[in-house]
Amino acid sequence: MIPGLFYALSAISAGNKKYGVTANNIANISSTAFKGKIAHLKEFSKGGVELYSVTSNEGIGYFINTGRPLDLAINGDGYFKFTDGNKEVYSRMGILSIDKNGEMVDVSGRRVGINVGTSPDNVHIDNKGNVYVDGEVKGKLQIYNQNGGVVPDSNYEILSGFLEASNVDIAKEMVESITNFRYIQANVKTVKTVDEMLGNIVNIVG
Repeated sequence: MIPGLFYALSAISAGNKKYGVTANNIANISSTAFKGKIAHLKEFSKGGVELYSVTSNEGIGYFINTGRPLDLAINGDGYFKFTDGNKEVYSRMGILSIDKNGEMVDVSGRRVGINVGTSPDNVHIDNKGNVYVDGEVKGKLQIYNQNGGVVPDSNYEILSGFLEASNVDIAKEMVESITNFRYIQANVKTVKTVDEMLGNIVNIVG
């Protein structure tokens, strides 16, 4: 393949993938505790571009006061751990409720491993995750890192009555979207130019 054409086509492919990451960030601007993604492009040693990784922005979103005691946000490091059968899921989305068996569960019915009884009169969660029912401790919501290790209490506090908003910066994502569109557009023009040049060469030779 002609080098100029390969460079431009690889750039269009990588740009489209990066555009998809940005679009997903924008679509999740209102998703609780969503972490924005960052697309990284890399140039080949002999020219051309590829999308080589997508990482998460681990910054904390702002906190929304819901006033609901079982809505929880983590101010600091770590994740809640939920279990679904034998599967463990780590998430910062702390929208909890109590199922018919008295188990504390998330919005998908996954458990945190604490039973507060089937008719709790007063559930209170302190800033280190200790769960109280009528003043009696029923368990502790432990906070974990992505590898499953326990995060020290000093590295976080749990905010009862709050939820963490998405950390996506909409203004930044819109600028990124426009910049990426122009990047793709410029490379499309390059492809058209190369194609026209090839057409002229074929006509001359013919």
